[in-house]
Amino acid sequence: MPSFILIRFLQTIPVLIGITFIVFTLLLFSPGDPAVINLRAVMNTEHPPQEAITAMRIEMNLDKPWYIQYWSWISRVMSGDMGYSYQSRRSTIEEIGRAFPVTLILSTMAMVFSCVIAIPLGILSGMRQNSIIDHFSRALSIIGLSIPDFFIGILGIMVFSIYLHWLPVAGYQGLNYLILPAFALSVGLCAISMRLMRTSMAEVLEEDYIRTAISKGLSKHLVIQRHAIKNAIIPVITYMGTQYGWLFGSSMIIESLFAIPGLGRLFVESASTRDIMVLQGCVLIFALVFVFINLGIDILQYLCDPQGRVE
Repeated sequence: MPSFILIRFLQTIPVLIGITFIVFTLLLFSPGDPAVINLRAVMNTEHPPQEAITAMRIEMNLDKPWYIQYWSWISRVMSGDMGYSYQSRRSTIEEIGRAFPVTLILSTMAMVFSCVIAIPLGILSGMRQNSIIDHFSRALSIIGLSIPDFFIGILGIMVFSIYLHWLPVAGYQGLNYLILPAFALSVGLCAISMRLMRTSMAEVLEEDYIRTAISKGLSKHLVIQRHAIKNAIIPVITYMGTQYGWLFGSSMIIESLFAIPGLGRLFVESASTRDIMVLQGCVLIFALVFVFINLGIDILQYLCDPQGRVE
């Protein structure tokens, strides 16, 4: 077990290095001069003086070769310094520190909604194929895959916020402000997870060891509870775990729609204003979250799957 974790952790190091290099390169070669763009925001003028542009380029290390810029940036990141925002004049760590917990709560609530809805319906559908509940769950999954999450969010605002006045329209002042955005964010994941759980459950119930256990006199309910669900849920855990990282990135549209001050909205605002240091920090955090969630899922799958441990 410790050797497996160590190997998987060491495998993430070159991935993280590659991600940092790609992030830096994409922003470095993106159109426009970052020094001019930032000075326009700071000085509130369309034509900053050339002296200020030169000073800003020196401050941002834009006058040096790209590999020196990369090494300077990655060295500061390793020491915990991601620079500062040219828009708010606050440090990037402070900006991300205020936005990240909101996105973490939003993504976690969306994942909880998906698990609570998808896994029970998927299990029941797999146990009772071609029944009413099976047709109902398949119809729900098709609808969930067909409708974009932002459209579900708009419908939710119209129904639950404007007409029924059950939930707030936008902003963030408590967990009740995240119920509607989290549900809209969870619909697509819930639809796919439900289909995957149904297929996996149906396949496991056809395995020889399940039929053997039932033929020996064990209760079908007990066999399903102790053996079938445990084995059928492994691919679902793997899929939903990897999608948990994608929820952080998918939250950009939902956070912008509901005016939630999360990491996704901070990324969109930084990209629109070309706030390069905050933009780099956001992308790096997204990448770190995704990589370490995948690492955690690999460890969890290793613990849940005896066959994987043998291999």
